[in-house]
Formats: sequence, C-alpha cells, structure tokens
Amino acid sequence: MLRNMFAAFAQYRGLTAILIVAVILLVFVVIMASRAVRRHNAARDAILERLKKEEALRKKYGSFTRETALQSDGRELLHGAALCIQKALEKEPDMTAAFTALPPEKQIVYALDFVLCEDAETLSGFFRLNGKPLTSAALEGARRAFDARHLELFELGFKMFDPDDETTSALPGDVEKLDADFAAADEAALYDSIKRFIADNAVTLSE
Repeated sequence: MLRNMFAAFAQYRGLTAILIVAVILLVFVVIMASRAVRRHNAARDAILERLKKEEALRKKYGSFTRETALQSDGRELLHGAALCIQKALEKEPDMTAAFTALPPEKQIVYALDFVLCEDAETLSGFFRLNGKPLTSAALEGARRAFDARHLELFELGFKMFDPDDETTSALPGDVEKLDADFAAADEAALYDSIKRFIADNAVTLSE
C-alpha cells in the first residue's frame, strides 16, 4: 500500500507539491489562530480584572472622611476618587460641559488622575494626549496639590506645550529631560501632598 502511495506521489509530483504546501499552510493558520485566541482571551481577562479593581475602588472611595483619606495610599486614593467622578460624568450627555460645571476640587482630582494614573506614561505624554479644560485644571491642581519640585516641572511642561507661549523651548532634548526629571522626582512626597489636598477637601469630593 505504501509502495502504491509513493508511486502515486512520484507520478503526480505537481499535485503532491500543492498538497504539501496546503498542509503546511493549514498548520500555520491553525497555529496563528490559536495564538490569536490566546491573546484575545488574555486581553479580555486583563480588561475584566481592571474593571473589577476599578469597581472596588469606586465602592471604597465613593464616600470618605478626612481621616480615612489620610490613612489611605495616596495613589489609590487619587485614582479611586477620580473614578467616582468619572462615573458621574459618563452619565451626562456632554462630558466637557459637565466637567466644567464641577467644583474646582473635583476638576483637580479628575485632571491629576490623567496626569499620574491614566494613559499618559510621561508628563509630556499627558500634554500631547489632552487639551483644555483638562490641562488647565491639572495646572491648578499642581499648584494646589503638588510638592514644590513636581509643581516646578509641571509648570515648565505646561509652558512647553502651551500653543500661546513662545518663551519656553520644546525641543526633543528639553522634553526628554523634563520627562526624566519628573519621573525621578520624589514620588512619596508627591502623593503625600496630593493625599493632604484630598483629605482637606473630603467633604466636597465625597458629595
């Protein structure tokens, strides 16, 4: 039987080559499809895990006192309070109008969350991804809630990316240095300062 099979392969070499290529392609497609499914499942699981964590933070910081804020982790407190504000904004037909109608303290917390906890990986990334009124609220937030070093760097970054400011260089080397300096500044001092700001405005932020 094998002899007959090999004889047939030898007789129909072109057809045999096509069959071999088809099998290789099939195996390749199956492997790629399997990898795609695994990537999809991993991405889905990551999203579900993130949503679960965000919902837990909303419950934890939906209402808090000054004392609770002072006992919290600063980064978690900022993100949790901002998530509660975001949930309320998402219910509004015009999120920009709803944002500008918020008390200044809520605008600040929401904006600073975009600077430190959301998509932007660098300070310059925040300015590239966002515009006013979010950047203006973040500037006010930096002035009210940041420690001195982070405030200095944030104000520099704001000037660099302000289209109306022609006095501050935004050359690639300057931007790279800004990002490096901001990342190297004392993070503990930053979140301690933010925590105190949130604690001092707990009543307004918990409403």
